Amino acid sequence: MIQYEGAKFHPLLLLQRRGSVVPFSCMVALPGAVLAVVLKLIAEHIGWPLLGLDDKDTVAGVAWTSVISLLGFLVVFRTSQAYSRFWEGTASLYRMQGEWFNAASSLVAFCKLSKADKSDTFVFKHTLVRLISLLNAVVLMDLSHSAAGAHVRTSARAFELELIDAEGIDRQSLLMINEVTEKAELIFHWIMQLIVESDNRNIFSVAPPILSRAFQELASGMLRYHDARKIASVPLPFPYVQCMELLLLFHLIATPFLTCIWVKSAFWASLVSFMQVFFLWSLNSIATELENPFGEDVNDLPARDLQLEMNRRLLMLLRP
Repeated sequence: MIQYEGAKFHPLLLLQRRGSVVPFSCMVALPGAVLAVVLKLIAEHIGWPLLGLDDKDTVAGVAWTSVISLLGFLVVFRTSQAYSRFWEGTASLYRMQGEWFNAASSLVAFCKLSKADKSDTFVFKHTLVRLISLLNAVVLMDLSHSAAGAHVRTSARAFELELIDAEGIDRQSLLMINEVTEKAELIFHWIMQLIVESDNRNIFSVAPPILSRAFQELASGMLRYHDARKIASVPLPFPYVQCMELLLLFHLIATPFLTCIWVKSAFWASLVSFMQVFFLWSLNSIATELENPFGEDVNDLPARDLQLEMNRRLLMLLRP
């Protein structure tokens, strides 16, 4: 994700190509602008009537205005929906991490006055931190992989991110993670089992109703994960996107011809044609970028940075 100071205006941002939709929109709009100039010069010097229309044809003008209005509404609506999906997915991911860290922090704090053997408490804390780090990495890679449109999950993608002492997890457990499809659910189940077994060994020094808060926070984080996965897996309805793309293509082809009819100057015909196509395709490209905040594109959430941040918080809990 590109970081910048949003409160200030930076002229250099206008020239940045990385993560920008401007170059693509210019490539789409520029041929139409050149075609508008060519058609206008042909119409002026050769007297070729474009489409059999003239600048006094009000019916064609009203029809074209209606098409532009409909297309503009569809593009703006898609952009607003994409913006909502982007922030909903971002909020779900950050809340998920917050819930899991709060649960880990509470469980470590519950061991402060434990009457169990110190070695058992030590093993519990470190196992808990390892599993939550692994769970967070699995979730981040699963969301990124779902956003890429893959139907089969790659078993090793979770290990592309930095983990907390992955070698401390036994080989049989790692092999099991590679074999199953629902990796996040499996690791989540292991964490729940770890807490139950530790409570049975009297590692926690709090009453069961207080301990149940950790279960609630872990479960709430899992729900946030499924909310984020919904956005990563379910795109906008195909018929809507298909019809809008067809309208954009029709608008791209028809704009140079109709602009030459109602604009007298070749320069202004080219400029008007370029601006109409550029703005609509820019908004559509922005919507495409924002529809899914998960993935490996430059405008997606940085999975590796989020994993490193989560690891730093978890390691802090192990400090004496």
